[in-house]
Amino acid sequence: MVMVAPLAGCPGHIEDPSLLSGALGTAGSDGSAVAACVPSGATFDAGSIPPTFATVKLVLGGGGAIMPCASASCHAVGGNAPAGNPLTLQDTPDLYANMLSYVATTCGNLKLVDPGKPDQSALVKSLMGPCGVSPRMPFGCSDVACIPDDYIAALEQWIANCAPEQ
Repeated sequence: MVMVAPLAGCPGHIEDPSLLSGALGTAGSDGSAVAACVPSGATFDAGSIPPTFATVKLVLGGGGAIMPCASASCHAVGGNAPAGNPLTLQDTPDLYANMLSYVATTCGNLKLVDPGKPDQSALVKSLMGPCGVSPRMPFGCSDVACIPDDYIAALEQWIANCAPEQ
């Protein structure tokens, strides 16, 4: 028995399947559709930390007792962490693309940010740490020098919401 879902296709034609890219879905190398990210997150209340890319950049920038993730010796442009597969987390125009394309070899070969899947994203696992052979991040943090749980929850929600850039 074959079942056909309503609205299984849309009329029309896309000349260039490579235009279907990003967190909302991609086209396979053969032009076939790849599943789009479906946000699984709830909305946030006005008293909570917003699950936005701006919050992600704030977290990466550190502050107070929290060491910035984009420090020169670690994850800045030209940084060296992790060795052999440096991850750049400095707030540059490439930050968003870097975060969505990076595969964390020291964290079980997980994507740093896997839109819609916070439980499969190395960013969340590393901040809660350790992950694989990678220690909890920021490196050497303990107690107040680690990213607070409410900020990690906001990052988890951002990823669950398909990690929108805006």
